[in-house]
Amino acid sequence: MAKDKLGVGILGTGWVAGAHIDNFKKIPGCEIVAINSRDKKKAAAKAALHGVPSATPYDDLKAFLKHPGLDVVVICTPHPNHPAETIAAARAGKHIVIEKPVALNRADLRKMVAAVEKAGVTTSVCFEVRWIGLFRNIQAILAQNLIGNLFYGECSYFHGIGPWYGQWKWNVKKKIGGDALLTAGCHALDGLIWLMGSKVVEVSAFSNTSKKNPLKYEYDPNSVAILKFANGAIGKVATSIECRQPYLFPVLLQGDKGTIWNDQLATIDWPGVPKEKWSKIPAALPDSGDVNDHPYMGQLEHFVECIHAGKRPTNDLKACAHIHEVVFAIDEAIKSKRVVKVKG
Repeated sequence: MAKDKLGVGILGTGWVAGAHIDNFKKIPGCEIVAINSRDKKKAAAKAALHGVPSATPYDDLKAFLKHPGLDVVVICTPHPNHPAETIAAARAGKHIVIEKPVALNRADLRKMVAAVEKAGVTTSVCFEVRWIGLFRNIQAILAQNLIGNLFYGECSYFHGIGPWYGQWKWNVKKKIGGDALLTAGCHALDGLIWLMGSKVVEVSAFSNTSKKNPLKYEYDPNSVAILKFANGAIGKVATSIECRQPYLFPVLLQGDKGTIWNDQLATIDWPGVPKEKWSKIPAALPDSGDVNDHPYMGQLEHFVECIHAGKRPTNDLKACAHIHEVVFAIDEAIKSKRVVKVKG
């Protein structure tokens, strides 16, 4: 049984770390008790900026993990750091929130899952789009069978990440960003797989960089993948992080009784609606790349509830390992120019 009050520690002092601090502050029974950074002064400054001056600043992971009353570790560091930090936190018996991507390769991913499962701690991967209003209402529509059996779905992530965006300086680097799907498009992949309700069994894919590569990416910042699901459905996920346009996160689901296109619904189960008309789905849309607009609150509340109830979050590390395995398969498909089966 979890304690009534959970002490929360933050690893990292970037933009997303601030969003986690602000949301955990609003959850009853949670307190920010520690912040760790490579620079202790930055940790102290982050605590002051976000109104948690009593949080102890650290510049050493081992010392941070030994902080009295620390129950939850929130990993908001650069991508390559996530595996070692997750494993260390699990071995210390801490519950863990992990920003995506959790790992940049299959070997690290599997070590993380093994460590977390052995420790028996609760985990939550930041695929928070599941908690946006549109996705919650789409799930309700699917539960009512209004569009029937899904046979096709697509979801895309179009967000130009350049010098005007905070993470661009490190995001362009292959060793840190990984690839377009890992650093950003995995949100769209996770959303599609979650809505389709079936694992992906095989993929084919292509990627490219615009001719002049004006944003200086060390990897292809654009990709498209075709997916085959275990239930026989097919789908598509596209990503571009060098596009020049407003943020877009389009969703299309087609079933044998109707279609969902973003926040619009067509279904034969509503005979009073003309066939050529769409019905509006009232909901908040995934229309912003600003982390302060992301629905972290729903994700973190679910995480805390699961800690107290001794249950697995729907987005725990073991469940979300499949999303990463699909990304790795897509990378193999791009390199080999062939259809690749998803492992795991």
